[in-house]
Amino acid sequence: MLQHHIGLDATHLAGNDGLGRVVLLPGSRARAAAIGARFDGLTVVDNARGHTAHLGVLSRGGRRIDVMAISSGMGTPSTEIVAHELLAIGARRIVRVGSCGSLDPALRAGDIAILSGAVRDEMSSRHLAPVELPALAHPDAVAAMVAGARLAGLAEHAFVGIGHSKASLYAREFGMGPMAEENRAYMRLLARCGVIASEMEASVLFVLASAAAAGRATPVAAGALAVPVQTACVLGVYAYHEDVGALDHALCQLADERAITTALEGIVAWV
Repeated sequence: MLQHHIGLDATHLAGNDGLGRVVLLPGSRARAAAIGARFDGLTVVDNARGHTAHLGVLSRGGRRIDVMAISSGMGTPSTEIVAHELLAIGARRIVRVGSCGSLDPALRAGDIAILSGAVRDEMSSRHLAPVELPALAHPDAVAAMVAGARLAGLAEHAFVGIGHSKASLYAREFGMGPMAEENRAYMRLLARCGVIASEMEASVLFVLASAAAAGRATPVAAGALAVPVQTACVLGVYAYHEDVGALDHALCQLADERAITTALEGIVAWV
């Protein structure tokens, strides 16, 4: 069935000997196009809603991995729609490639954050599962993205930890509006709890993956490929959150390039 919002069906997701195409899911259309430009045999499937799909192949050392890049749009409501439709037509490996603000001073502009989980500070995932359910990336997915950072020579710039998925950028992270003091206090609290970065999409992706794999747990002996659905998240750090008012666009571009490279090399390790 052709999915209503993304205009794709199961034939677009087919590949990798039944595993399905590995999907790279940035929020930005421009980032999706930049990822697609790194594929071999690129095919572009346009979409009236702007979720243009870029289908192609990663070629590494004689291996060919079927991949796709498609934008989710901004925020968890849009991501929930796109990810749900991707899962419905056979996506089993999805990696969000996005941007974030750092909550830990060790992470500076141009670095990479690989999320092991996310604070569910949004409502979309709460309509999927109770808030007590943690939003976690699969350990194999995290390990694959860490391997990607090493393969890319970026291990010194890559950090692993818990992220914060928010519903509001300007109020929650930038401290604008009448609840500014409460929001700034909340962000300081997250930092004291060990949260390393703040973004807007990962939590709903992790919860959707958990639900999609429900009732199909597999033993470690079965191997990573037997795990029904896995999701990962690699983010380029645009700025330390206290410095977001003065973004360095060259460092933002560097962060994007490093996040994309890490994700692509991570996919090789993942598959």
